Amino acid sequence: MARRNTREILLHEGMSSFIAKGYEGIGIQQILAAVGVPKGSFYNYFDSKEDFALEVLDAYDKRYAEFVAEHMDGAGDPLDRMRAYFSALETQMSEAGLSAGCLYGVLSQTSAPHSDVLRARLKAAFGIWRGNLTHLLSEARQRGELQGKADIAGLADAIIDAYEGALLRMRAEGDISPVSRFRQVTLESLLAAAAS
Repeated sequence: MARRNTREILLHEGMSSFIAKGYEGIGIQQILAAVGVPKGSFYNYFDSKEDFALEVLDAYDKRYAEFVAEHMDGAGDPLDRMRAYFSALETQMSEAGLSAGCLYGVLSQTSAPHSDVLRARLKAAFGIWRGNLTHLLSEARQRGELQGKADIAGLADAIIDAYEGALLRMRAEGDISPVSRFRQVTLESLLAAAAS
């Protein structure tokens, strides 16, 4: 196994494992066993579990940036792009089954209380997400789709909070319904309130 490939395999497995079981719910040995990599090899690439989690977050950020470019960027109606983005996330969650979730949300619940470094990194990740949503909401306000006085940063925060809550409930219930309800009811209610 080439050095670069081993590192990428570990990052991929780390992403899946952290989403499925959280930071505290999975050990490095379990991740290594899942991909058949000896323990000594892990420390050739990462100094600690925390360092590994930070690099997993970097890899997740890259995936997220590609997802944003695919679903949020473009010249169409900004609120339609936002709806398409959340619809695509719902499809992803549905296809992932029991291992579905958001790495930012899962790590926020399971690692942030114990690691200042991870907490700061997750705060920055949520800030980028907030910025992406705020950009679309700003466009919508400029087009007159939202009130001129609408607090778009607060609206972006409320959307993220509601979505993460839906994911939490989805994981607890083992059912995609909370995410569907977020998209069909909560998101539309928040947008309607900012438009009226």
